[in-house]
Amino acid sequence: MEVKPMSISVVRVDDRVIHGQTMTRWTKAYPVDGILVVGDNIAHDSLRRKVLKAAANNLKIGIYTLDEAPNKIQKGIDSKKKFFLISDSPQTFSKLISSGVNFGSVLNVGPMNTREGAKILGRTVAIDQNDYDAFENINNHGIDIQFQLLPDDEIRHWPSMKSKYDALA
Repeated sequence: MEVKPMSISVVRVDDRVIHGQTMTRWTKAYPVDGILVVGDNIAHDSLRRKVLKAAANNLKIGIYTLDEAPNKIQKGIDSKKKFFLISDSPQTFSKLISSGVNFGSVLNVGPMNTREGAKILGRTVAIDQNDYDAFENINNHGIDIQFQLLPDDEIRHWPSMKSKYDALA
C-alpha cells in the first residue's frame, strides 16, 4: 500500500504570522505537525524569529527566505507530516508561484491591517496596489483566494474583494 504524502494543510497570509489565533483556532481546524514561515523580512529579523518560535509552542517551525522556500516547501509536501505554510504578505506567495512552487489550490487570507497607501476592504483587510497585483497573479494561476479571519467566519473570495478595491480607486 502506497503512503500518500500529507503535505500542506493550510496556506495563509497573516501579517502577524504566528499568534494566539493561529495556535488556538487555525491549527485546531487544520491539524498540523509543523509551520513553514516564508519571508525575507522575517528570516532576516532575529528578534522576530525568536518571537515566532516561542509563539509556535510545541510545533516545529521553519523560517525561510524566498530563495530557501521552494526546496523547503517541496520537502514538506513530500513528507508524511502536515504543515501550515504562512507568510505576512501575498507578494511572497505571488513570487513563489511565479518561480514554479505549487503549494495547493487555496490561499487563505487573514489579517492585513491598515498601513500607508492601503485601502480598507473590510474587517482587518487593507491592501495596497502591490498586494492587489500579487492577488491578481495568484488568482490568474488558478488559486482560490479566500479572505477569512477565523476558521468559522464566512469566506469572502478575491473577485468580491477586488470589486471593493476597484470601487475605491
